[in-house]
Parts: sequence; C-alpha cells; structure tokens
Amino acid sequence: MTADGLPAGDSIRPPDVDTTNSAPRRSRKAAAQQRGRSRAPRLSYEAWVDGALALLAREGVSAIKIPRLCRELGVTKGSFYWHFDDIEQLMEAMADRWSALQTEIIRALGAIESVPVEQRIANMAANLIDQGTWATEATVREWARSDAKVAATVRALDQQIFETVQKAMLELGFAPEEARLRAGAMVYLGIGFIHGRGSLPTPTAEQARAILGLLTIPAPTENRA
Repeated sequence: MTADGLPAGDSIRPPDVDTTNSAPRRSRKAAAQQRGRSRAPRLSYEAWVDGALALLAREGVSAIKIPRLCRELGVTKGSFYWHFDDIEQLMEAMADRWSALQTEIIRALGAIESVPVEQRIANMAANLIDQGTWATEATVREWARSDAKVAATVRALDQQIFETVQKAMLELGFAPEEARLRAGAMVYLGIGFIHGRGSLPTPTAEQARAILGLLTIPAPTENRA
C-alpha cells in the first residue's frame, strides 16, 4: 500500500485520458512535412516558384524535378510538400508567375499617358537584350511546345505585346494597316532576338534601339498609297 491507500504500483491519472489507443498514424506526406520543419528551413511559396523558374532558365524544363530542386535550394522534400501536392502543381504556379511578370512588363511598356512613345520603343529594346528576360522566355517558349496551358499563356502575351506595339505605332501617326504591319514585324523581330542568341551576334542596347527605330520611320511619301 502507498501513503494514498492505493496498492503499490498503482497511480492516479485523469479519468478522461485514454491510454489504450496509440496516436493516429500520420500520412507519409505529413511525416515528410514534419521532417522538413525539424531539419531544414522551409522556403516560402514564392521562393520555390522563383527558384524553379531560375532553374528552368538555366537548364530547361527537364530539370524541374523534386529531388533536383531540393538540392538546388538546399531543403528537403518536406519543404516542397508543404506548398505543393505534386510537381504538376508547381509547374502551374511557374506558368502563372511567369505570365504575371510578363504582363507587368507589358503594362509598364504600354503606359502611353506617362511615357513618350520614343521612350517606350527604347524600353522595348532594353527589355529584348536583358539576359534574364530572354533566357527565361526562350525556355518558356520551348516548354510551350509540350504544355497546352503554357502555350495558351504565350499566345495571350504575344497578343498583348502586339496590341501594345500597334497602339504605339498609331500614336506615331501611322495609318491603321501600316501600324498593324509594323507592329507584327516588331513582335517577330523580338521573338527572333530571343531564339537567335546562340547563332547570331547579340546586339548592344544602342543597336537594338536602332533596329527597332527603323520600323518607326515613315515610308517616303511617294511610296505610300
């Protein structure tokens, strides 16, 4: 007997505690998340998406694998599964992020009320030769060849760019049909800049402005309809 009058070996425990059932089993994903919390810092959602886009720009879509990304970012799979169910969900987030960034660039280039049209043309030239821009866009366009959602995003952005450039041409005084033709030529020129990097000389900022500037010069009066 103990001092409390209980048989030796007995102890007092709250009546609402059930010690007969073990703790509920966690899923493998939850266990991975717990390991990620205890062993490595958890990256934010944005850091995962931006890191994946950076890897995409350097090595292409085939590099976007969970183990490869974990090594690249210095985290465990638990960090990945905290934000994404699978690699396809990350790929969708990458496409959305790239689209949002490009839309913001186009919006800024098309700020007609606040930026003179000549400066807009210069900004387009600077954007074309920016290494971060063309490297990512080249790989995204290659990715679009095998992903319908990415392809639709690229088409929509190309249309936005075309409409922005066409509006600039109209502001410069070109007739609607001529503005349409010159805008189309400028958009195709930009795509050519992106895909010709490996085999053609890379233009300087001044050269890019000069090339785009050729498309803003009115044709001689005697040759115009």
